[in-house]
Amino acid sequence: MAESKRQSIVGKVATPKVGPTKDVIDGDSILYKAVGARIKITCAPYENVLEGTLFTTCNVTNAIAINTAPAPPNPSALLASQPGDYHIIPFAHILSFELIGMGERVSGSGPGFDGALPSISKVDMDAIKSREEQTIREMKKRDAQKGKGVSKEAQEIFDAISRTLPTRWADTKIVVNDYVIVSPPYTIDNLQAAPGGERTLAQTCKILEAHFQRKKTAGNRAPVATPIAPRKGG
Repeated sequence: MAESKRQSIVGKVATPKVGPTKDVIDGDSILYKAVGARIKITCAPYENVLEGTLFTTCNVTNAIAINTAPAPPNPSALLASQPGDYHIIPFAHILSFELIGMGERVSGSGPGFDGALPSISKVDMDAIKSREEQTIREMKKRDAQKGKGVSKEAQEIFDAISRTLPTRWADTKIVVNDYVIVSPPYTIDNLQAAPGGERTLAQTCKILEAHFQRKKTAGNRAPVATPIAPRKGG
């Protein structure tokens, strides 16, 4: 009886209603009950087709996760030991899906998360939010390290100084340790130091001297000739 019911489910195609105003996928939906099963899913906007194991559906993030990694050659291998190639797909991008095979589940369990193998743990939303905030801070910091409307050479000088001293941009000027200003064209003659910034000024001078010396040495280096293989046949 169970086998005939399973076969009756496999192969059925369901096209969920999608769009920004659709209801969340709840415990009675086909996708929720298919967690752990093999599915083939068609996604907007280019009708890409993914086939794999439905890992989870989430009505908090309004997305599903599907593992498209091929199953290991040993059929007796535990599902938890299988490789993972996960794709996150928003509900609104799901055009259609096809249930092509039932997955491994805990014996006697009902549909959904509780019987899925490998088991699905509760998502720590606080940890995710903390990681998101940390990533945003790092992105803002990296963006602040990129000069706006400056040359490649100016950015190279900024990067060289910032590896040793705290450095920030102020329009097109480089501010070092809040004591020294390096103005365009960013040579040693364009340094200005505030009172008390003598040490920072000396360090900045050394960094600029080393930077320009490296550039000069690299420019004077003879190009390496690439040998040409002899032509066949003389």
